[in-house]
Order: sequence, then structure tokens, then C-alpha cells
Amino acid sequence: MKKYIIYCLVILPILTQAQGNLKASLDKVKSYVKEIKLEKSTVNQQFSYDNANPYDVKIAITTSDSKGKSTEEIYEFNLGLMGEVKRSASSKEMKVELSSQKNLKVIRYTKGGEMQNYENKVEILAENVDDARELEKNLKDAIAAAKTAWEASVKLPKDDLAPLQTWLEQHIKEVSSDKQTVKQSLKKSGAYKDRAVLTSEENDGKKTTELQSDFSWGDFNENGAELKISGKEVTVSVKSKNDYVRTQQGSVMKGYDDEVKFAAANPTEGTILQMAIQKIIPLAKKELQNRVPKVATKEEGFKILKDRLKDVKVNESGYRQKIELACMTTYNLKSEVKGKTVEETFKFNFGDLTDFKLSVSKEVIRIASKVQDSKKFIQVTKDGALQNYDNSVEFIAGDIEDARYQMEALPAIAKGCKGNVAAGDFTWLAGKVKSIENPKQELVLQDGDKCKWKLTSTASDSKKTVETVLEFNLYDIDPNKIEVDVSGKTVGIMGNTINKEKFIKQTKDGKPTFASEVNLVVNTIEDAQKGVATFKALVGGCKK
Repeated sequence: MKKYIIYCLVILPILTQAQGNLKASLDKVKSYVKEIKLEKSTVNQQFSYDNANPYDVKIAITTSDSKGKSTEEIYEFNLGLMGEVKRSASSKEMKVELSSQKNLKVIRYTKGGEMQNYENKVEILAENVDDARELEKNLKDAIAAAKTAWEASVKLPKDDLAPLQTWLEQHIKEVSSDKQTVKQSLKKSGAYKDRAVLTSEENDGKKTTELQSDFSWGDFNENGAELKISGKEVTVSVKSKNDYVRTQQGSVMKGYDDEVKFAAANPTEGTILQMAIQKIIPLAKKELQNRVPKVATKEEGFKILKDRLKDVKVNESGYRQKIELACMTTYNLKSEVKGKTVEETFKFNFGDLTDFKLSVSKEVIRIASKVQDSKKFIQVTKDGALQNYDNSVEFIAGDIEDARYQMEALPAIAKGCKGNVAAGDFTWLAGKVKSIENPKQELVLQDGDKCKWKLTSTASDSKKTVETVLEFNLYDIDPNKIEVDVSGKTVGIMGNTINKEKFIKQTKDGKPTFASEVNLVVNTIEDAQKGVATFKALVGGCKK
């Protein structure tokens, strides 16, 4: 109450003085707006203003021809929204043109008693050049005074998110014109202070269209609110860089959009609404930035993932998700879309993932990530059948807020799961190689020498069986050329010789040759990564 009294004590004297200055300028304008006789017609011009709100002016122009036929035109507008004033003359008339700021059509125009489309300029005739000069000067003075008076009369809340949200809830209301009614209401959406939901119902006399838009003010562009006047409709449009506005018609989710539109009764109310939205956006951005957690550890990330990665239902489609909260994880996704069910399983290490990106399609929000260097380290199973290894995986988000939180959690998990893979020993590596069924493999030391290896591999298919024996020295292998090798559904460890020289004795079906590459097949990417570390460590322990 005390703040309100102080506000009145400060603002009211400014408003009173501004209105006094404005009325003085308007009275001067009024004296030069009068009846003008032209060659074939008489133009009766009358200028008036609202005494309580003197920036609201009205110009009535009645044109009568020599036969007595007359046409009445009325221009009504907020003088505080006007811009340029210019004087011009032709051989038949002298006039002063008054146009709006940015050429917005803010002038309500009525002709013959019926409202027409909004206009962006009005012309006033003058009797002579002296009158035109005075009219031009006084209109410019009046516009300056009108801007001051009108802006002083606009009572928006100070820069505080909650009062601005309340103000918008109170001032976004039903708007009616001669052919259309828009019932609209704004309410806070969910638990977040920056979120709101706009419900609108448009009726043009033939049909009714309902739409619900759920959004965060913080997602809209800075200075993104735009006043739009088309025909007889006044709207304020606010846009986002992303399609983060969830739209729904009745029980049907329509998709995601990047724009919300609010209807206004007239240009003045539209301008004030635009000002309020411009004020709330930066405050909501700050609130949004503060409430979304800055995730520092993988443990914090896993906690968010546990809460935010959940089953999703969108119209007739459904997505059931389950993930193990561990670095080496299994992610199950069951999709039911258009009557078709697909069940997929992805096995991967979070530490291999990078480049998380959020995308919004018509109905579904996804967070995609790929493996570092696009390596195919993700094991994929579809409807129970093993697929080729892949280099990317997508998670489904239930809404923008879940996606927002996951986008903070997932990179933190990936970072926390990165680390040096501990090397095993020769016995561990030989055991992993031997566990493969096809090809059958056996890795042994030659003559007990830890630096001389022999790999026997027997691959079988329906037509034939091929045995390959590789004999090589570890000191001939380049430790920098040992890496995970994935081909289709097969995971292996590949090692190359130094300078890729053919140092490896190869015997294939009894035929001896020489090669520069050795491949050890293992079961999983995890085994392959540890196998690479093991192979490198053992090579490093052997010198020629």
C-alpha cells in the first residue's frame, strides 16, 4: 500500500502536467481543422479528443459534392502512436498528412457508419499554406506531448516476474469484432514461475477453433514481441528460436510451434500488451536459467535421468523407456506408432557419447547423441534380433522441461564416465578371444615367449570352413595402430605392424603368406576397449 501511495504521489503530477500540455497543443490543432471548400465539393472536418484521455483523438470528415451527396469518414487513434507529420500541396488542395510509427495500421477507420480495415495515415486539408504550416507545427507538438501523457498513463508492474504474470492473466481476455470473437485466458502452467498456458477459442460465426499453447516466457526471443495489425484484427505475436511451444486442440496434441499469438481489442491495448510481454521475457529467462540445474557429476546426472526419462504417450503413439543407471548401460525403448510396435535395445558406455542435441518433431522431442569420432560402439538389438553396431542413440523426452533437464544431465554423465580403461593380462585377453563361437579362436604364446604370439582362427559358414594361423612378434606391432574394429555385427581388436610392413606370417588353409594386420574377435565393445588397452600394454613390454 505504501509503494502504491508513493507511486501515485510521483506519477500523478507528471501525468496531470503532461495532459495539460497535451490539451493546450490539441486545442491549437483543433482551431486549424475546419471546413474547406474545394472546386466541386465541400469537406467538413472536425477534430476532437477525449477529455479524460486526451491522447485519444477523433477526426470526422464529411465530404459533400455539388449534388448534395455526402460521405462521412471517421479516424480514431492514439496520438501517442503516431510518427511523421508532413505538409504537401497540389494545384487543387493543401494538406497535412499524419502517419503512424513504423507505418503500423493503428488508426481505426469508419466509413458510412461501418468499420473498415485499420489504416496507417490520415490527411487533413488546410485552407492555405499558413494554416498548413501551423497545423503541421501544432500536430508535431501534440504528438510529443501525447507520447509523454500516454506513457505516463500506462501502469505496468515493475520488473518482477510474478506481478507481470498476474497482470497478463488479467489483461489477456475476450476480444470481439464485427465478425469474430476470440475468447482467451492465460494461466500459470505447472510448478514453474516462467511457464504459462494460453487457451483461446475463435468463433467467426461459422465455426469454432480451439487451441491451447503451453510455453515458457523464457524461451521467447529478447525484444521478440511484435504488434501486428491486419485488416480489422490486432494481435501481439511472440516468437522463439526453437519449436518449444506445445500446442493442443481439445484432447489432440497438435505438435510444437515457435510462436504464440494474443488478440487485442485495439492498437493501444495491443501496444501495452506488447510492452508487458517485452518486460516479462528477460525476467523469465533469468528464472529459467536459475531453476535448471547445473549438473557437475555423473551421480547428479543419473538422479535426474531416473526422474526425467520416463514413458511417453502422445495421441495414439506411445514410448516405453528403461535405462540402467550405470556407465556401461542398457537402454530399452519400446515404440508403438500407428499400430506398429518396435522394441529396441541399445548397449553402450556413456563415456563414449558426445554431442548431445535436442530436436523437436511434430509430436516427439528427442535428444540425440553420437559416439566420439562417429565410431560404431553401440550394440543394437531390434525385436530380439542383433543388428549392425551403430554410432548414435536417441532418447525420448516427455516434454520440453524433461528434455531441458536431460540436456544438462546427459553430458555430465558422459563426462563422468570417461576414463582410462584398465588393461588386463595375456590370460584375460586369450580367454576373451577363446569365448567366441564363430570364428573359433585360440591365442597362445610361441615357445612360452611373451613377445611371440600365435593366433589360430577357424571361421565356418554353411558352405565351408577356413582356418587361418597368424604368427608374429609383439615388437613388430605399432602400439599407436591398435584400435577397436567394428564391422556390421562383429567387434574386434585390430593391430597393424610398424609402417604396415608384412611382418606377420599368415597360413590360410595351409597356404603360407605374409600380412601386416592382425584381428582378434571379441564379444562386446567393452571387451574390445579393454582388449586394446591390454594389447598396447603387452606390446609396450616387448622390445626387439
